[in-house]
Amino acid sequence: MTLKNKSVYLCGPIFGVTDDGKEWRDLVSVKLSKMGIGISNPCAKKTNGSSEIGDDKKKFKKLVMKEDWKGVKEEFWPIIRHDLRSVDLADFLIINYIPDVPMVGTVHELVVANFEKKPILLKYDKTKLDKFNPWMCVFIKNHHFFSEWDDLFKYLKEVDKGKIDTSLWVL
Repeated sequence: MTLKNKSVYLCGPIFGVTDDGKEWRDLVSVKLSKMGIGISNPCAKKTNGSSEIGDDKKKFKKLVMKEDWKGVKEEFWPIIRHDLRSVDLADFLIINYIPDVPMVGTVHELVVANFEKKPILLKYDKTKLDKFNPWMCVFIKNHHFFSEWDDLFKYLKEVDKGKIDTSLWVL
């Protein structure tokens, strides 16, 4: 088995973080690209001329502040649809879980991926274990929790070599 030419969806908060969730995605994208893995990055897309980051993020916040619920739905629905379709097309997900940040979209994507029986790898921060929501544990296999990016990539390299979890990675 090899992960070359497989695809990953990079899942994690965008709305509640100051860097729009770009920093960690850029970091892991370099390593994933070197492995030949295709990357679906919700921070690197425009849907119907809008994105979830930068000025578009501010636009959505203004619509919410005006309580323009219809406008928010009309403008944001294509982005959600694109993200959920990206989950459908991905072979696996990497989630950067930040428990003290609202992650409505991330949880929705996690549930969809779980129903689709996709491997879901979760990166977490040990300093935030006191805020870790136990609901997250239900959707992710016990050995798919990683407190360090290096450990997550070591795991992926073993999967890539066909040494571990071959029955879980039906690609």
